[in-house]
Formats: sequence, structure tokens, C-alpha cells
Amino acid sequence: MHDEDNDGKFPDESQVEVRYPRSKQEEQGDRERWPWLPGTIVEQCGPDEWYVCIEVRELAVLRDGRRAPRGTASRNLYYPCCYRGSSEIRPRPASNGSASGTRRGASR
Repeated sequence: MHDEDNDGKFPDESQVEVRYPRSKQEEQGDRERWPWLPGTIVEQCGPDEWYVCIEVRELAVLRDGRRAPRGTASRNLYYPCCYRGSSEIRPRPASNGSASGTRRGASR
């Protein structure tokens, strides 16, 4: 889907918060307890499903999937992406910062 196919609830490129695990331990825990992390809507994929890029530098990886060492240039980082329904997405408060526009997405 592209922007013209988006129903407008979470427009493409909009800044949101999304439930996403920061670790394998969190991933295996209760999904309702996952933290709300900053992200950007890439596109709407269905009636209640969006593809979201998680913009947390600590979760970014290198092209080959390895963890990015501290100090890696932003242009070399790949952020995780995920599919989420509306119950796991909410608008991001305006005061919250984000990773600077590099959304290359290493899928999760």
C-alpha cells in the first residue's frame, strides 16, 4: 500500500510510539508489558495493520545484522521494522526525539 491507500489513522511517515521488545527476554515475556518505543509509520498494510520502523539506536544493526558498535555513523545503521495493529501503536508526543531519518529497516 502507498499513502493513497492509507485510511489516515496513522498516515505514512507519521511519528508514533509502538510496543516493541528491547531484548530477547522482553520478547518472550507478556506482549502487553513491552515498552512503547519511538517509530515511524512506513506504510499501512491492511485494514488494521501498519509496517513501522523502530527508531531506537540501541536496537540498530549493521548491514550484516550484527549489533552496531557505539559511534557507528547513522548512515550505516539499519533499524528494526515490524507489523503492528492499532492497539500497539499510538501517536508520539511532540517533545519526544527520534533517530535522524535513516529508516532502512532490518525486518524482525
